[in-house]
Amino acid sequence: MKKLLLILMLALLDGHVVQAASPRTAPTRPRVALVIGGGGAKGAAAIGALKAVEASGVPIDMVVGTSAGAIITGLYAVGYSAAQLDSIYRAQDWIYLLSDMATPQLKPWSKMKGIPGMMRGQRFTQKLDSLLGKRCCPFDSLPIPLRCVAVNIREFEEVALDSGNVAQAIRASMAVPLAFTSVERDSMLLVDGGLLNNLPVDVARRMGADIVIAIDLMDARRASQQSRGSMHTRGLASILEWKYTRPDLDKYHVNRMDADVLIHPDVEGFHGASFGEDDTRLLIARGEEAGRAAWDKLIEVKERVTPTPKAKPSRRKAKRQRRKALRFGSL
Repeated sequence: MKKLLLILMLALLDGHVVQAASPRTAPTRPRVALVIGGGGAKGAAAIGALKAVEASGVPIDMVVGTSAGAIITGLYAVGYSAAQLDSIYRAQDWIYLLSDMATPQLKPWSKMKGIPGMMRGQRFTQKLDSLLGKRCCPFDSLPIPLRCVAVNIREFEEVALDSGNVAQAIRASMAVPLAFTSVERDSMLLVDGGLLNNLPVDVARRMGADIVIAIDLMDARRASQQSRGSMHTRGLASILEWKYTRPDLDKYHVNRMDADVLIHPDVEGFHGASFGEDDTRLLIARGEEAGRAAWDKLIEVKERVTPTPKAKPSRRKAKRQRRKALRFGSL
């Protein structure tokens, strides 16, 4: 009898240890991804839209961002709420953070170590590091798994960064060529991911997303354009060719169509450097408006992934739900 009890106790202990050491298990419900595209200062609109996503109660299992979208998803991945992102964004002196000038490289292009840029972005990276707690880890170990999309300019290939220093990955994703210096990592020379994938819904699908909520920051005029050809060059010359061929637009249109919920704020009249206080306020408001327009679809997703019993809600809960609907819905 004692031997039998000992065997049972060891079996129970072994089961407990295995459960505690096992990695985070995937939810049995459909997995939801949040994807945010690039747009510079227009990222403020994504924060406004994110407020509606949060208010709807849709659980987010993974996040993917390009450029400005990488900033927002990176901070969201470590636990900042939409309201906190709003406060952080409004509090920054963006011109100061982004305008630390780089030392000119007075060399032939063929001998330069990286892609030249006017700004180093060092102040911005330091600010991100302070907000992110200098995290350096596999991005799947973050509270919400993250991917930051960049382009390896040496091969002109898209890269979905999934490990390392989070602030550096975000900095690489937003390294607009000739505006910011490139980021060297391993054998790669990384620049803005928007050159090839400005709305990376496909990256979220590869991560295992069943449902994708995408926030698109491209203005409507650009969104209606089509690619004019494919790329034939690499390195610095490819940046010049990109402007005339726009190879990113084909994938952009496919990714727009593949999103289950597409939130597209009206950013007409704004540009990547619209960091003024009034512009920020208006962009956030435009994002909130776009979030309200997508409210019914967000609720459909919420009901699909987190079905609830038909029990009558409490009076307090009913009031809370009505307030959310009045703010973001169509009541």
